[in-house]
Amino acid sequence: MNDTEIQLLTLLNSYGDVVELDWQFDADNIISDLKKLEWENGPNGKSGLNLTGPAQGLDLEHQKKHDAFQIPNDNLKSCTGLEPFFSKWEKLARCRAVELHAGSFFGMHRDAHKMRPQMRIFIPLNKTEVHEWNFIYNTELYKFKPGKAYILNTRKQHGSFAMTSGIYHILMSVYLTETNLKTVMNMLPNCKEY
Repeated sequence: MNDTEIQLLTLLNSYGDVVELDWQFDADNIISDLKKLEWENGPNGKSGLNLTGPAQGLDLEHQKKHDAFQIPNDNLKSCTGLEPFFSKWEKLARCRAVELHAGSFFGMHRDAHKMRPQMRIFIPLNKTEVHEWNFIYNTELYKFKPGKAYILNTRKQHGSFAMTSGIYHILMSVYLTETNLKTVMNMLPNCKEY
């Protein structure tokens, strides 16, 4: 990361580790669109599909998933309820939709632990009640609202566990740019220019 990206990351992190953005998705329609697409099997009982970059090939270890300027693919274009939100961001890395099944999980891990100038936007679309799905952030159980977008500091450890099937999430990787940080600032709740 260069000095400007470090400054942007410092400012972003000053808002908090988990920041709810002022955006509400029509989760039912998005899930309906997602169900029509071709999903690929992922690790630990999950399924996924790419929304930016190549439409096929999850290849979670591939370094190109961190490349900048990955354009929306046909999967994203099929989800009209996601497109307006995605269009607000520039310089996207690989973004994905994930479906969790009963027993599937994301083991405790850290993302962006290297010097990648990226931020994570997390959109849980449904089934966020504790009896359905649990998200652990650091050592705490964290509660999310379905259909909301969140900025997550994924440099801290986190993981999740599904107790039921049919759980849908959107995972966005967005580069730290002044434009993207201004987009975050414009979506912060209780934030107005005076």
